[in-house]
Amino acid sequence: MENEAINGESLSLKQSDVIRISRDVSDEEKTAVGRRKIKVHNSFLKLGVNTAMSSVPNVALLGSGGGLRAMIALQGVLGELQKEDLLGAVMYLCGVSGSTWCMSFIYEHEEWLGKLPILEAKMCDNLVNQSWDPSKSLDALVEPSKEKTYSLTDFWGSVVLYAMLHELDYGHLSKERMVSFNGEVPYPIYAAVDSNKLDDTSKTHPGIWFEFTPHDAGFFHPGAFVDMRLLGSSFENGVLRILKNEKSISYLRGLWGSSFADRKEDVKEIEDYIKHLGEQASASSCHCIYCQAASHAIKLLIHAMEGTTHEHQDENITNIMELLKDQVGSNTYNFLSLLKDKHNTLDKPGRVAQFLTLADMFTQEFAARTSPFTHHEETKRSIWDTLRILSKTVYCLFKWKWGTISNYIYKYPSLNDKNLTGKEELRLADAGIAMNSAYPLVLRPEREVKLILSFDFSSGNPFETVKEAVLYCKENHLPFPDIDVSELDKSKDSPYDCYVFQGHDSPTVMHFPLFNTVNCKDKVAEWREQYSTLKVSYKEQEVKNLLEAAKANVRNNRGRILQAMKSMQAP
Repeated sequence: MENEAINGESLSLKQSDVIRISRDVSDEEKTAVGRRKIKVHNSFLKLGVNTAMSSVPNVALLGSGGGLRAMIALQGVLGELQKEDLLGAVMYLCGVSGSTWCMSFIYEHEEWLGKLPILEAKMCDNLVNQSWDPSKSLDALVEPSKEKTYSLTDFWGSVVLYAMLHELDYGHLSKERMVSFNGEVPYPIYAAVDSNKLDDTSKTHPGIWFEFTPHDAGFFHPGAFVDMRLLGSSFENGVLRILKNEKSISYLRGLWGSSFADRKEDVKEIEDYIKHLGEQASASSCHCIYCQAASHAIKLLIHAMEGTTHEHQDENITNIMELLKDQVGSNTYNFLSLLKDKHNTLDKPGRVAQFLTLADMFTQEFAARTSPFTHHEETKRSIWDTLRILSKTVYCLFKWKWGTISNYIYKYPSLNDKNLTGKEELRLADAGIAMNSAYPLVLRPEREVKLILSFDFSSGNPFETVKEAVLYCKENHLPFPDIDVSELDKSKDSPYDCYVFQGHDSPTVMHFPLFNTVNCKDKVAEWREQYSTLKVSYKEQEVKNLLEAAKANVRNNRGRILQAMKSMQAP
């Protein structure tokens, strides 16, 4: 497997380096963490935490999920930690859902610790002043839509999140190797879960967790990882069969932040985006009869999803049949003749299913008859690409297909877990479906974390992640502070800004609810309502207010964080 090309670059890989069967972290992570330890040690000394280099304690920062609220709040937390000279002491930065959007944004930049004010301003500008270009969304989906693993995750990342974040990121997670190589910044860990396993097992089972680092991605239980650059390539029996380009950051953001995959009631929002794209892109720059017919097929599919009126469907069926009048004997024409008589009797799912069949049949018969140069004037996307993207997305919507990606351990010989090795595809989703903070990833014994700074940006009960972590550790026999969760629930509607949980031979956990009685006074409920998870756009002042609330939680608790660090000093 030498001198393969991926991401447009040539790389040399040994078969033994591609898939790693081990519960340990990668050698590359150990190297990066070793370099980071030197920086952390220096930071501790500057803070007055006297510890030997050999006993530097690992500090992990957790950013929870919470959509745009979490993305913005984590940016504020990191900026204030750096301002207070505390971020240099953090070994790991680990995120779920919206926090991963912030992480992937800042890790594009080497030595980002010194650039946080600039990055904060850039994030604010992106969210407030930039806009979404539907045409670019469609362009981004041309190649992914050709894959059998195409799912709503592709659409979510390139359309919905692009419309929210106003950024399409074609970069790759493996590029963060360069950023974390010299130890200047915390080592990043991104979290997801295996939806297939969630269907069959408890949310507290460690086997559901799937982690991403710049170096590899995989399950720490049972211990099966793949080189990050090859996640999405096709494997069988441990052998690389089909090499694919590495997944883009935009795709991964869609995967990490796909909590909608657990909420079917949100189908309408996705339908609205599909309709908007179809309305924007149904016109063809080619005037041949086949491309014009394809344009009407897109309109037909969009009207079928509306499920309320039929005159537009009659009109588009008639228009396609008129354009194909010289193809009376074709399968497409015959199918249209039948469809014209019966589509009014079908319910919405039935109509959509018929029109998806039509789109597939029509494409197979006539796409090849058009000129290969009949693409959009400013892109390489043809009307046939647009038809394929929209029809495959509609198919995924009605099958509720999310997070499908080629399984790198398909039929892997030395693994006995048939739930993993027996499926050609994995089905990955937002880790918040299981636990909205990635405690399981930093509680891995191999990472030796002694202090967890848990910044909770969740909606609802701000202690839910702590309660879930307690249960997870209890069921998996992991050390964790003994916490009376019933006492926490008493203050769930009016929490303090910081809680410190300590235990014997367990990591210390500091938990910071985003909205609390210190930074919000007696208006916690109002803040929660204003910054709901479903809020998809922010005004400039709203961004600034949220940043300030997150920063206040750090600034007001600098002394407590420093005290927790000092308490870890070796005697």
